[in-house]
Amino acid sequence: MWQNKFFMKKKNTAEKQLANIEEGLSKTEQFIEDNSRVLFITIGLIVFIFIGYYGYKNLYEKPLNKKAQKQLFIAEQYFEKDSFKTALNGTDLFDGLISIIDQYSSTTSGSLAKYYAGICYLNIGEYKNAITILDDYNSDDQLLLSIAKTAIGDAFSELDQTKEAIEYYKKSLNIEKNPLTTPIVLMKCAKLYELEGDYKNALDCYQMIKNDYPENKNSKNIDKYINNIKSRE
Repeated sequence: MWQNKFFMKKKNTAEKQLANIEEGLSKTEQFIEDNSRVLFITIGLIVFIFIGYYGYKNLYEKPLNKKAQKQLFIAEQYFEKDSFKTALNGTDLFDGLISIIDQYSSTTSGSLAKYYAGICYLNIGEYKNAITILDDYNSDDQLLLSIAKTAIGDAFSELDQTKEAIEYYKKSLNIEKNPLTTPIVLMKCAKLYELEGDYKNALDCYQMIKNDYPENKNSKNIDKYINNIKSRE
């Protein structure tokens, strides 16, 4: 008989659970009914935002980036020929880098145009313009971003703003370290530290070149710089 009692107990429990579920569903239905207007508006906004984002990315941004790529490709050809002013200002046949930045700043190509424009300004001696535009440049490409910071350091160095130059060289080193560019930046840093009379940091930079990048060409005469510093201590 215990089976019957167990069954009845289980049945009563199931009935209570079902009643609780029905009560919960009723409350949910009532909530939806009471707040239907707010819920429909919220859902509508989510759908609208999604459609707007999709439309922006595919119907606006992608075609715009293609136009920017075409213009940037021509500018790059002049950049590689060291025709920096033409690359910046363009010709009757193509938009220069300045125009590309103005028209397509929201695109990937427009962002890359900032890098090229900054390097162009650096090469034609417009150091303040180089600093302004390169400081506004950002990229997921860590090597390019590192080079951009180095270029800002070079511009400050040309303006005899040694401390600012060192600051940006250090930013460059913090972003990316590699056997090609790092020894060059360390050498730039070391020489400016020497000018500042900061021989300890200068020596640290020279030692890093010697110890970490022995195959780099900057390591060939590095002992000369190290010994020169040590003779001053």
